[in-house]
Amino acid sequence: MRRSSASSGRSSLAPMRVHVKSDMGGNVRRPSAAASSSASHRQSGVPRPWSNFGRQSFGRLSTGSSTGIPRASNIRGKSMGMGMAASQRRSSAYGKSRLGDSIKDPRKLSDRSLQHRMTKDIIEFLSMQGFPHQISQKLMSPPTTKLFTAIVQFLYGHLDPCFQIVKKFEEEIPRIFKDLRYPFPLSKSQMFTIGTPHTWPHILGALHWLLQLVKYSMRVDGDKLMFNEDFESNSENKILFEYSSAAYKCFLEGNDDMMTQYDTRMEEELRASGIKAEDLQTLATENMKLQEELEQLEKQEDPLIVATKLRDQLKKDAKQLQDHLAKLEAQKSGLTQDALRLEEELQLKRQELESEQKENVRLQQIFDTQEFSPMDVELMNRQRQQLSMTLDDLNKEIERLEQQCWELEMKQSKQREQMQSVVQEYNLLARQLKLIPPTAENAHGVDYEMRLVFNAGSTANQVAMVDFVGTIKPALIQMRKQIADTCHSIEAARLTEEESLEQITDMINDKREELGLMETRLRRIEEELDHKKEMMSREYKKHADEVQDVQNQLQEMRLTHQQLEAKKDEALQELQDLHQAAVGRVQDWEREETEYVDFMIQCVELVCAHQDKIQDHFSSLQSQAMATLQETQQTEIPTSKLLSDTAAHQ
Repeated sequence: MRRSSASSGRSSLAPMRVHVKSDMGGNVRRPSAAASSSASHRQSGVPRPWSNFGRQSFGRLSTGSSTGIPRASNIRGKSMGMGMAASQRRSSAYGKSRLGDSIKDPRKLSDRSLQHRMTKDIIEFLSMQGFPHQISQKLMSPPTTKLFTAIVQFLYGHLDPCFQIVKKFEEEIPRIFKDLRYPFPLSKSQMFTIGTPHTWPHILGALHWLLQLVKYSMRVDGDKLMFNEDFESNSENKILFEYSSAAYKCFLEGNDDMMTQYDTRMEEELRASGIKAEDLQTLATENMKLQEELEQLEKQEDPLIVATKLRDQLKKDAKQLQDHLAKLEAQKSGLTQDALRLEEELQLKRQELESEQKENVRLQQIFDTQEFSPMDVELMNRQRQQLSMTLDDLNKEIERLEQQCWELEMKQSKQREQMQSVVQEYNLLARQLKLIPPTAENAHGVDYEMRLVFNAGSTANQVAMVDFVGTIKPALIQMRKQIADTCHSIEAARLTEEESLEQITDMINDKREELGLMETRLRRIEEELDHKKEMMSREYKKHADEVQDVQNQLQEMRLTHQQLEAKKDEALQELQDLHQAAVGRVQDWEREETEYVDFMIQCVELVCAHQDKIQDHFSSLQSQAMATLQETQQTEIPTSKLLSDTAAHQ
């Protein structure tokens, strides 16, 4: 019996399913409803210990048919599609939802006490199970990549004894947790930064989850998962299981001759257990129908591919519709704006028409009710023309003043842009020369960076220069010349503005005198024309408001003049500060130059002394060599005659 092969203490809970090919024969009895129910309750993979997430087991949910015999992996049908859909629905609580939102980890992994408890549990388990490496609380706070990889391999070895990390660990470990359906994702980048404070709590949580999984798998009886309590008492299931196991074994061994014997034996056992031949024939017929249905399903196109194509087509259609909708929205917005603009223009035209009509009515009433002579009317017309000309002159003067103010603002804005570009160029050159930041190579702890801060809401510039020191003396001289030129230009502009202000003041005085004459004429007209007193009073108030506006503009120009004076004082003060800093820097350079000259003189003296010593030593060596050469030359060299005489004598 197959049950005897799985002991209660086996360390692996891998699936023990029997896959039956469609060509194994047709005499397979369909199990009863109880057998189907018991088969559907078998767990495929490693069970999960957590109960708060809803499922009782880990691993993939079964996608087999309802007959209790799983189909081959290459079969695509409705039952598999439904199983995959059910698996996706049931496992949606662990991974990302269909909307793409990741679930939040309910564990407070940043809590130090929780981290300490998890680490303690891992160390205790590893110590009890004979972990081959040294382990301690200190080594786990946090561990090295090598130690972490060894721990994962040791823990996962209890689930799969044949497991070895042969590929890159940063790819293999996240795949392991994904296969085990760990509800929270582990990225490849986290494997490279295991010891960082923001990564280690999540890695520790995953490691503790794997530890709980291993503990649960060690407590669970594998036989109870594979064979329920009714398996022994149900003879039909027992016969079917033994037949399926033996037939699959023959199929793997390629022994097709034994299939007939197994079919005959199964029929005899089923008859002996009380099953009628009619039932066997019915099951055989139903099996043939199922095989035909299976062949038809295999010939059909994969529903997943069809659905994928349909999804891609729908995405393209949706994108085209969105683009078209965006174009229509843009066109609608443009048409709406045009309609609003035309509506506003129409409203303005209506208001102008209404005002003109009212003015015509008023003038007609005045014309109908007037009791003056033609000379009086002509006099009033001349006075009205004079007032209109005066009003036009005032309006032109106001426009001229506004134009001058605008030109001054534009000039000031251009000057700001020029200053910013100069400062940026200076900072860029300083960075290239390694003077910025203060920690740069040539900075020596001094902040050489120039910063410009313009005070918003005011026409004057407040420029902050923090510890600015020129790089070289000619640059400082050139900068001083530029500042002097700027001061001269500002002074010239100030003088020009003062002259303009005097001219404007004279013009205002003239206008005031003219205004007095106008008021006198207005009072005379009011005495003569009582019914126009209110109208002329309104015109007088209007002219008075215009004069007040001119006075306000004069006051603003005075404030601008004061601000220019303040800016001039600030520029002069900055020039003095820069001059003092430049003088100090020049003194420092002169002192450093003196030190460098003294150092070079000392070095030259040392080099000359060393050269003299070498020259003396060389002279002594040369004299010794000459003496040795002379001694060698004076030594008598034996000749051939002397050698022959010596030989004859001997």
